[in-house]
Amino acid sequence: MDEKKVREAIELIRMEINTLEGIENCGRVIEARKKKHIALYNIAIEALEKQLPKKVDMRTEYRDSNGALVCFEGFCPSCGCAVEYYRNKSCNRCTQMLDWSKN
Repeated sequence: MDEKKVREAIELIRMEINTLEGIENCGRVIEARKKKHIALYNIAIEALEKQLPKKVDMRTEYRDSNGALVCFEGFCPSCGCAVEYYRNKSCNRCTQMLDWSKN
């Protein structure tokens, strides 16, 4: 997924939430609908944010006896699950996309 488009979608959804939160004195039925929509929008934002790679915590390199890189290990920045680079571009537990770069 294109990171720029994901960020734009998140921003548009946040603007929609702000618009809904600004609506006052709209009656019980509409107020209940408004709260439901805001909750659903927040779920959508949470799902979209998982598509944006986050740096892996405590990234560790493992090398063989010749010094060749074997794999990286680290922890998911969202849920703390242990992950290995050669197997995971995303966390198996929470599906957070992972950024394995050093910086």
